[in-house]
Amino acid sequence: MLNLRDSTPEVPSVVVNLTEADMATPTIKMRLIGLGEWVFRQRSWTPIPLMLVLALSSFRESKDVFCWVPGLVLLVCGEGLRVWGVAVVGKESRTRGGGVGRLATYGPYAYVRNPLYLGNVLLTLGATFISKLLWMVPVVVMLFVVQYVPIVLWEESVLAEKFGPEYAAYCQQVPRWVPRWRRQRSKGVAIPYQWRAAFWSERSTFGTLMLLILVMVAKEDLRHLPKYLRKHPLSTLTHAAPPSPHAPP
Repeated sequence: MLNLRDSTPEVPSVVVNLTEADMATPTIKMRLIGLGEWVFRQRSWTPIPLMLVLALSSFRESKDVFCWVPGLVLLVCGEGLRVWGVAVVGKESRTRGGGVGRLATYGPYAYVRNPLYLGNVLLTLGATFISKLLWMVPVVVMLFVVQYVPIVLWEESVLAEKFGPEYAAYCQQVPRWVPRWRRQRSKGVAIPYQWRAAFWSERSTFGTLMLLILVMVAKEDLRHLPKYLRKHPLSTLTHAAPPSPHAPP
Protein backbone atom coordinates (compact mmCIF):
# COMPACT_ATOMS: atom_id res chain seq x y z
CA MET A 1 0.00 0.00 0.00
CA LEU A 2 0.90 3.60 -0.19
CA ASN A 3 3.92 4.38 1.90
CA LEU A 4 3.87 1.48 4.31
CA ARG A 5 6.74 2.74 6.41
CA ASP A 6 4.08 3.56 8.85
CA SER A 7 4.18 2.55 12.41
CA THR A 8 5.76 0.85 15.30
CA PRO A 9 3.63 -2.14 16.08
CA GLU A 10 0.14 -0.77 16.16
CA VAL A 11 -2.48 -2.15 18.42
CA PRO A 12 -3.91 -5.17 16.66
CA SER A 13 -6.92 -7.23 17.51
CA VAL A 14 -6.57 -10.50 19.38
CA VAL A 15 -4.01 -11.20 22.03
CA VAL A 16 -1.71 -14.00 21.04
CA ASN A 17 -1.01 -16.43 23.87
CA LEU A 18 1.82 -18.73 22.89
CA THR A 19 1.75 -21.88 25.01
CA GLU A 20 4.58 -24.37 25.39
CA ALA A 21 2.77 -26.63 22.93
CA ASP A 22 2.69 -23.81 20.39
CA MET A 23 6.41 -23.28 20.83
CA ALA A 24 7.13 -26.97 20.42
CA THR A 25 5.00 -27.48 17.30
CA PRO A 26 5.11 -24.73 14.67
CA THR A 27 1.57 -23.74 13.75
CA ILE A 28 0.19 -21.74 10.85
CA LYS A 29 -0.24 -18.77 13.19
CA MET A 30 3.36 -18.98 14.37
CA ARG A 31 4.60 -19.15 10.79
CA LEU A 32 2.50 -16.09 9.97
CA ILE A 33 3.96 -14.30 12.98
CA GLY A 34 7.47 -14.97 11.70
CA LEU A 35 6.45 -13.85 8.23
CA GLY A 36 4.85 -10.73 9.67
CA GLU A 37 8.09 -9.57 11.24
CA TRP A 38 9.87 -9.91 7.89
CA VAL A 39 7.09 -8.16 5.95
CA PHE A 40 7.06 -5.34 8.51
CA ARG A 41 10.73 -4.64 7.80
CA GLN A 42 10.19 -4.72 4.01
CA ARG A 43 7.15 -2.44 3.95
CA SER A 44 9.11 0.51 2.50
CA TRP A 45 9.23 -0.98 -1.00
CA THR A 46 6.26 -3.37 -1.11
CA PRO A 47 3.82 -0.70 -2.46
CA ILE A 48 6.06 0.19 -5.43
CA PRO A 49 4.88 -2.50 -7.92
CA LEU A 50 1.23 -1.70 -7.24
CA MET A 51 1.80 2.04 -7.62
CA LEU A 52 3.56 1.49 -10.96
CA VAL A 53 0.56 -0.50 -12.24
CA LEU A 54 -1.89 2.18 -11.12
CA ALA A 55 0.18 4.98 -12.60
CA LEU A 56 1.14 3.44 -15.94
CA SER A 57 -1.51 0.89 -16.88
CA SER A 58 -4.61 1.69 -18.95
CA PHE A 59 -5.89 -1.89 -19.13
CA ARG A 60 -9.71 -1.96 -18.90
CA GLU A 61 -9.71 1.62 -17.69
CA SER A 62 -13.05 3.14 -16.67
CA LYS A 63 -14.35 6.06 -18.74
CA ASP A 64 -16.13 7.62 -15.78
CA VAL A 65 -14.65 11.08 -15.20
CA PHE A 66 -16.17 11.16 -11.70
CA CYS A 67 -13.68 8.57 -10.45
CA TRP A 68 -11.52 11.49 -9.35
CA VAL A 69 -14.11 12.64 -6.80
CA PRO A 70 -14.20 9.51 -4.58
CA GLY A 71 -10.49 9.06 -5.23
CA LEU A 72 -9.56 12.47 -3.82
CA VAL A 73 -11.96 12.02 -0.90
CA LEU A 74 -10.31 8.71 -0.01
CA LEU A 75 -6.84 10.26 -0.30
CA VAL A 76 -7.75 13.12 2.03
CA CYS A 77 -9.42 10.81 4.56
CA GLY A 78 -6.56 8.31 4.48
CA GLU A 79 -3.82 10.87 4.90
CA GLY A 80 -5.80 12.77 7.53
CA LEU A 81 -6.15 9.57 9.53
CA ARG A 82 -2.44 8.91 9.18
CA VAL A 83 -1.45 12.40 10.33
CA TRP A 84 -3.78 12.09 13.33
CA GLY A 85 -2.27 8.75 14.27
CA VAL A 86 1.33 9.90 13.81
CA ALA A 87 0.57 12.94 16.00
CA VAL A 88 -0.09 10.41 18.77
CA VAL A 89 2.81 7.99 18.30
CA GLY A 90 5.33 10.57 17.06
CA LYS A 91 8.54 9.75 15.24
CA GLU A 92 8.27 6.08 16.23
CA SER A 93 5.89 5.68 13.30
CA ARG A 94 8.83 5.40 10.89
CA THR A 95 10.85 2.76 12.68
CA ARG A 96 11.56 -0.60 11.08
CA GLY A 97 12.32 -2.56 14.21
CA GLY A 98 10.02 -4.16 16.71
CA GLY A 99 10.65 -1.74 19.55
CA VAL A 100 7.53 -0.65 21.40
CA GLY A 101 7.20 2.53 23.42
CA ARG A 102 3.90 3.18 25.17
CA LEU A 103 0.47 1.79 24.42
CA ALA A 104 -1.46 4.47 22.51
CA THR A 105 -5.13 4.47 23.50
CA TYR A 106 -6.24 8.03 22.70
CA GLY A 107 -6.82 10.02 19.53
CA PRO A 108 -7.69 7.71 16.62
CA TYR A 109 -6.57 4.76 18.75
CA ALA A 110 -9.65 5.31 20.90
CA TYR A 111 -11.84 4.45 17.89
CA VAL A 112 -9.83 1.82 16.02
CA ARG A 113 -6.69 -0.09 16.88
CA ASN A 114 -4.85 0.27 13.57
CA PRO A 115 -5.49 3.80 12.26
CA LEU A 116 -2.25 4.02 10.29
CA TYR A 117 -2.86 0.78 8.47
CA LEU A 118 -6.47 1.77 7.84
CA GLY A 119 -5.19 5.08 6.49
CA ASN A 120 -2.88 3.19 4.15
CA VAL A 121 -5.67 1.15 2.61
CA LEU A 122 -7.80 4.29 2.16
CA LEU A 123 -4.87 5.97 0.39
CA THR A 124 -4.37 3.00 -1.90
CA LEU A 125 -8.06 2.74 -2.72
CA GLY A 126 -8.06 6.48 -3.47
CA ALA A 127 -5.15 6.02 -5.88
CA THR A 128 -7.01 3.13 -7.49
CA PHE A 129 -10.09 5.28 -8.14
CA ILE A 130 -7.99 8.13 -9.54
CA SER A 131 -6.25 5.71 -11.89
CA LYS A 132 -9.73 4.59 -13.08
CA LEU A 133 -8.64 0.97 -12.82
CA LEU A 134 -11.72 0.00 -10.84
CA TRP A 135 -11.15 -3.69 -11.52
CA MET A 136 -8.08 -3.33 -9.28
CA VAL A 137 -10.18 -2.59 -6.17
CA PRO A 138 -10.57 -6.27 -5.17
CA VAL A 139 -6.89 -6.81 -5.98
CA VAL A 140 -5.94 -3.98 -3.61
CA VAL A 141 -8.12 -5.49 -0.87
CA MET A 142 -6.51 -8.89 -1.40
CA LEU A 143 -2.99 -7.43 -1.23
CA PHE A 144 -3.99 -5.54 1.89
CA VAL A 145 -5.03 -8.80 3.56
CA VAL A 146 -1.91 -10.65 2.41
CA GLN A 147 0.40 -7.96 3.78
CA TYR A 148 -1.32 -6.90 6.97
CA VAL A 149 -2.61 -10.18 8.39
CA PRO A 150 0.94 -11.46 9.09
CA ILE A 151 2.09 -8.04 10.30
CA VAL A 152 -0.82 -7.70 12.73
CA LEU A 153 -0.34 -11.23 14.07
CA TRP A 154 3.31 -10.46 14.74
CA GLU A 155 2.42 -7.19 16.44
CA GLU A 156 -0.14 -8.97 18.59
CA SER A 157 2.53 -11.22 20.04
CA VAL A 158 4.83 -8.25 20.74
CA LEU A 159 2.16 -6.09 22.36
CA ALA A 160 0.64 -8.94 24.35
CA GLU A 161 4.04 -9.81 25.77
CA LYS A 162 4.85 -6.25 26.80
CA PHE A 163 1.52 -4.85 27.99
CA GLY A 164 -0.30 -7.99 29.13
CA PRO A 165 -3.70 -7.36 30.79
CA GLU A 166 -3.70 -3.67 29.83
CA TYR A 167 -3.49 -4.56 26.17
CA ALA A 168 -6.00 -7.39 26.52
CA ALA A 169 -8.57 -5.01 28.07
CA TYR A 170 -7.95 -2.48 25.32
CA CYS A 171 -8.47 -5.15 22.64
CA GLN A 172 -11.83 -6.11 24.12
CA GLN A 173 -13.14 -2.56 23.86
CA VAL A 174 -11.71 -1.16 20.61
CA PRO A 175 -12.19 -2.87 17.21
CA ARG A 176 -9.37 -3.72 14.88
CA TRP A 177 -10.43 -2.25 11.53
CA VAL A 178 -13.95 -0.80 11.58
CA PRO A 179 -13.94 2.30 13.82
CA ARG A 180 -16.47 2.44 16.60
CA TRP A 181 -18.69 5.52 16.86
CA ARG A 182 -18.20 5.94 20.59
CA ARG A 183 -14.71 6.90 21.70
CA GLN A 184 -13.07 4.57 24.16
CA ARG A 185 -12.02 6.52 27.23
CA SER A 186 -8.27 6.28 27.66
CA LYS A 187 -7.09 5.09 31.08
CA GLY A 188 -3.54 6.24 30.48
CA VAL A 189 -2.04 9.70 30.31
CA ALA A 190 -2.85 11.44 27.04
CA ILE A 191 0.32 13.10 25.80
CA PRO A 192 -0.27 16.31 23.78
CA TYR A 193 -0.53 15.77 20.05
CA GLN A 194 2.72 16.23 18.16
CA TRP A 195 1.25 17.93 15.08
CA ARG A 196 4.47 19.51 13.84
CA ALA A 197 6.36 16.22 14.13
CA ALA A 198 3.45 14.43 12.44
CA PHE A 199 3.44 16.68 9.37
CA TRP A 200 7.22 16.50 9.15
CA SER A 201 7.16 12.70 9.45
CA GLU A 202 4.55 12.49 6.69
CA ARG A 203 6.51 14.66 4.24
CA SER A 204 7.49 11.63 2.15
CA THR A 205 3.84 10.55 1.97
CA PHE A 206 2.80 14.05 0.90
CA GLY A 207 5.47 14.00 -1.81
CA THR A 208 4.36 10.58 -3.02
CA LEU A 209 0.74 11.71 -3.23
CA MET A 210 1.63 14.86 -5.18
CA LEU A 211 3.77 12.87 -7.61
CA LEU A 212 1.00 10.30 -8.03
CA ILE A 213 -1.59 12.97 -8.80
CA LEU A 214 0.72 14.64 -11.34
CA VAL A 215 1.35 11.29 -13.04
CA MET A 216 -2.40 10.62 -13.18
CA VAL A 217 -3.03 14.05 -14.73
CA ALA A 218 -0.33 13.42 -17.32
CA LYS A 219 -1.82 9.98 -17.99
CA GLU A 220 -5.21 11.63 -18.56
CA ASP A 221 -3.71 14.09 -21.04
CA LEU A 222 -1.84 11.39 -22.94
CA ARG A 223 -5.07 9.45 -23.29
CA HIS A 224 -6.55 12.28 -25.35
CA LEU A 225 -3.40 12.85 -27.43
CA PRO A 226 -4.26 10.34 -30.23
CA LYS A 227 -7.70 11.92 -30.71
CA TYR A 228 -6.11 15.36 -30.88
CA LEU A 229 -3.54 14.23 -33.44
CA ARG A 230 -6.27 12.73 -35.62
CA LYS A 231 -8.01 16.10 -35.71
CA HIS A 232 -4.78 18.06 -36.00
CA PRO A 233 -2.16 16.00 -37.88
CA LEU A 234 1.43 17.00 -37.40
CA SER A 235 1.67 17.74 -41.13
CA THR A 236 -0.87 20.55 -40.78
CA LEU A 237 0.90 21.90 -37.75
CA THR A 238 4.31 21.99 -39.41
CA HIS A 239 3.23 22.92 -42.95
CA ALA A 240 4.35 26.44 -43.84
CA ALA A 241 1.65 28.90 -44.84
CA PRO A 242 1.67 29.93 -48.53
CA PRO A 243 3.13 33.37 -49.25
CA SER A 244 0.69 36.24 -49.46
CA PRO A 245 0.05 37.51 -53.04
CA HIS A 246 0.60 41.04 -51.76
CA ALA A 247 3.95 40.24 -50.23
CA PRO A 248 6.98 41.89 -51.89
CA PRO A 249 9.12 39.55 -54.04
